Amino acid sequence: MDDGPGTVVGRAVEFVALTERRRLLVVVGVPVLFVLLFEFVANYGLLVVLLAVGLAAVLYTRSTARETIAASAYGVGVLLIGLFLLELYWNGAQGSTEPLIGTATRVLWRAVVGTVLLGLGLWLRRVDL
Repeated sequence: MDDGPGTVVGRAVEFVALTERRRLLVVVGVPVLFVLLFEFVANYGLLVVLLAVGLAAVLYTRSTARETIAASAYGVGVLLIGLFLLELYWNGAQGSTEPLIGTATRVLWRAVVGTVLLGLGLWLRRVDL
């Protein structure tokens, strides 16, 4: 029995591909989880909701379950990296009393998780399932 990463992802893609309703659940569920995460972690207000709506639009335009799952991974990864960079910019532009290195270490998890998700999404897009 082969339980490598390709077969696990293949099973997930097959599960989502069974019905259009499951694909739409991914299209709606991933942005909602993204908004919930950032409502608890940071106070970005409407920005996170707008980013989630954009992510949902991108996911909805994908035609297959595999493309939708891959885009959900690398889409969230790009958004996390972007929010990391935005936090660093705001710290410098607004003249925060917190040192830039302090801000970077406090929100470094966004860059790390974003990079991992970006790589995972690109791998999912290329791998043969």
